[in-house]
Amino acid sequence: MVVKVRDNELEKKLQTAVDNGANIWVIGDVHGYFQTLQSLVEKLQLKEKDTVIMLGDLIDRGPTSADVVKIVKETENFYSIRGNHEQMMIDGFDDALFFKERNEESRIWYHCGGVNTESSYMALYGNDTDACERASKDVEWMTTLPTEIVLDDWRFVHAGYNQNHDVEEQPEVVHMYARSQFFTSKHAIDSKRTILFGHTPTFKHLHNDDSKAGLVWFSDVILDDGRPMAIGLDTCLYHKLELPKVLAAYNIQTNEIIYQNRIN
Repeated sequence: MVVKVRDNELEKKLQTAVDNGANIWVIGDVHGYFQTLQSLVEKLQLKEKDTVIMLGDLIDRGPTSADVVKIVKETENFYSIRGNHEQMMIDGFDDALFFKERNEESRIWYHCGGVNTESSYMALYGNDTDACERASKDVEWMTTLPTEIVLDDWRFVHAGYNQNHDVEEQPEVVHMYARSQFFTSKHAIDSKRTILFGHTPTFKHLHNDDSKAGLVWFSDVILDDGRPMAIGLDTCLYHKLELPKVLAAYNIQTNEIIYQNRIN
């Protein structure tokens, strides 16, 4: 497991942007759907000092993971948290073979969408050697990503926290993999901050209602300032059901939500 402390410089930069009135857009799990992300970002009509925060799981399942990583890495004022799928790539990637031979972590990643990620690197960068070299650099970048971002009034995390432990003293594996131990909480996990998270498809586990597929989820637990304890942004792009497949962006300055249906 990669150990990475919080990115204090990034948090200071983001808090300054918030204090100066810049828009901070937080986007849920993209899972390799580059055209969908591109169309959503166009809808945001970003100004010079606006910022986009990705909640992790940029990769796997969809057809164009390499393109998603490229745009997030190379676009000014775009940042990402490390999700469990980035962690799976870190653990399962081999810089010569793409997937480590006879390695359990590699097999897990392969079957959770890694095979699609490999194909996307070959499509974008060419032959096996070039694809491996570019993917290796991206893996190095993924290891530098924080698993949470903490501002004065907000927390950004891929999966969540354990409701039974101090929010400040939790391992990164919880940040990347938490589910029911987080969103079932009947008390505020951070009494001062709303937690924006992805990882858990909103219609399946949070709304528990197919009619709300594609919609952001708001916790019923309310902070003292009237805001929800948590907001779920994984509106789920990759499912195969006959339900909306949607990517969502949330503006922490205005509480505006913008949606984009999946573009295959």
